[in-house]
Amino acid sequence: MFTSMWNFIKRHKKKFIFSGFLVGGSVYLFRYAQRKFKEIQEKEAAECLKHARQQHHFDSNQRTCNMTVISMLPTLREALIKKFDTEAVKESLKNSPENKLELWEKLKVISVSRIVCVLYGCSILCLLLRVQLNIVGGYMFLDSVFNRNGMTPNPALVPKELQERYLSLIRHFMDHGLHQLCDLIHEAVQKEIKSVSLKERLSFHNLKAITDQIRERIESSPEISDLQSPTLMLCTYMLPSEGLTSTETENPEEKMYQQLVRETRDVLESPDFHAVLHTCLNRGFAKLLDSLADHYHAAAADQDQNLHEVGIPMAKLIPVISSLLFKLCSDTPNPLIQELLMLDQTKTLAANIYEAFSQQEESASSVEQKN
Repeated sequence: MFTSMWNFIKRHKKKFIFSGFLVGGSVYLFRYAQRKFKEIQEKEAAECLKHARQQHHFDSNQRTCNMTVISMLPTLREALIKKFDTEAVKESLKNSPENKLELWEKLKVISVSRIVCVLYGCSILCLLLRVQLNIVGGYMFLDSVFNRNGMTPNPALVPKELQERYLSLIRHFMDHGLHQLCDLIHEAVQKEIKSVSLKERLSFHNLKAITDQIRERIESSPEISDLQSPTLMLCTYMLPSEGLTSTETENPEEKMYQQLVRETRDVLESPDFHAVLHTCLNRGFAKLLDSLADHYHAAAADQDQNLHEVGIPMAKLIPVISSLLFKLCSDTPNPLIQELLMLDQTKTLAANIYEAFSQQEESASSVEQKN
């Protein structure tokens, strides 16, 4: 029996060898495919987990940004009230002074200047904080990724003290940039409405034309070419000049701070940032005109006229414009800030900045620099 079996094997040995290779190869391929499939599953699960953590961190960062903007509104409002003190002028007018007409002219200019400053101030505040918090948020996410993977025995890329120092840059805008911007706006408003008489009846169309001209005066600069955004000149009010922040140093923390400032400046000077800033300003001026339109609607109803046929004396519009500070720069609920924060363009800008600064390739180069 064994002889016949052996003879059978000898006669079909090539088939047995081929079958052996085939079965062995199939088993190997199956196990290889099984291992690769498991690796792909684990990699996809890790990517999904990372994406979920990143999304959670990003959403938390945006909520922090929104709360920070809202918390700074009282500071912005008080700064504008102090800069353009309409109440002092009103008190002087109550005493029927000899320079009554001069005081009314002053009240006209500072009332309009103040509400225009609200629009620029709120727009810049919302976007500047959004940029800063998403840059530092991206670095914080990188720290969490590398620490979780045990890849960085080094200190955090942006330590807490450095985060606080970097985020305090917003104080430059609030303490210095805002006042310089107010002076620019005041000059533009004065040139535009100086010739508008207090008795002149302004239609809603006239008001829109005036606001458009004021905005054009503010944003026009001989230093800005036709290819650049007209809002580019506003960058000078957002951050200290480069000479104040760029000094040669070997201190790793100081070098990281300067890197953060440079990266922030690059974002603020980018076309994407100014496209969003332009949209925010458009929404702000539209919100201002909507608020004034309510007053025109009431006047039209009283006079039984069409909205665009109604003319209101400039003197009667001044108290309305002055009071809008407490509507468009109020604490929550604030219709202007709410709309600026919820703009799709603002959210997209924030997401793009966060994504750019939360990439591992970016952090790897930064870690090498720190080493």
